[in-house]
Amino acid sequence: MTTQTVSNPAVKKSLRSVFWRTFTMGASWEYTRQMATGYAYAMTPALRAIYKDENNAMSQALIRHMQFFNITNVLAPITLGTSIAMEEENNKNPDFDPELINNIKVSLMGPLSAVGDSLILTTWRIICTGISIALCKAGNVFGPILFLLAYNVPTTIIRYFGLKLGYEQGTSLMSRMSDSNIIQSISEKASILGMMVIGAMVPSYVIVNSPIQIGTGKAAVSLIKTLDQILPSMLPILATLAVMWMLKKKWKVGWILIVIIAFSIIGTGLKILSA
Repeated sequence: MTTQTVSNPAVKKSLRSVFWRTFTMGASWEYTRQMATGYAYAMTPALRAIYKDENNAMSQALIRHMQFFNITNVLAPITLGTSIAMEEENNKNPDFDPELINNIKVSLMGPLSAVGDSLILTTWRIICTGISIALCKAGNVFGPILFLLAYNVPTTIIRYFGLKLGYEQGTSLMSRMSDSNIIQSISEKASILGMMVIGAMVPSYVIVNSPIQIGTGKAAVSLIKTLDQILPSMLPILATLAVMWMLKKKWKVGWILIVIIAFSIIGTGLKILSA
């Protein structure tokens, strides 16, 4: 089942309100239905334009969109646009099965989240953060401003055109993308790129120093310099691997932080670590 462009001026006009409401979807996240409340809220201007004075149909549509939903927030407008196109078809075609609307929503959650999480959250956001932290460490006030611009400008553009694309193309675009395996390909490549970026950031942002000297007098050599000759940034890499091990063992972030703080305090007290 695919839906194509439906040209209703009132609905097209409502897309502007839908677009601005997508920014609130994360704020209404909760454990039972997750983004469902935000999704229904964002859909409301379009549903009003579609169903107008049909209160019962409007109520049924809101109930539909209050079902469980969760997706990478930046790509949510693509699904919203698709839902709006299908709601229009539901209003016009008496033979249309409204159950398809939620079925399509559910089928889009996984593929779009895979792309959004790997490409936007764990790749682009990390790159923006790394660049901004470098400026902040240098005392440059432009650091946080650069992050806000570098991350939010592209993602806002993605939101806008994603909503438009989802509405105009309906489900046909996603069907073609699924058939060509392009979603899986993008997700895999973005994950690889994200891991490379994070790996490259370890020497710059994970700092482990030690005052230990090997040898005595003028012949003494720093332990850090010796280890760096064997493998550059060995201690930061080992520290990162230790944290990764704890995460794989499903340690909670709070306990990992406690271990890091305790190790730092004890190591400094024993003069194994230094600032």
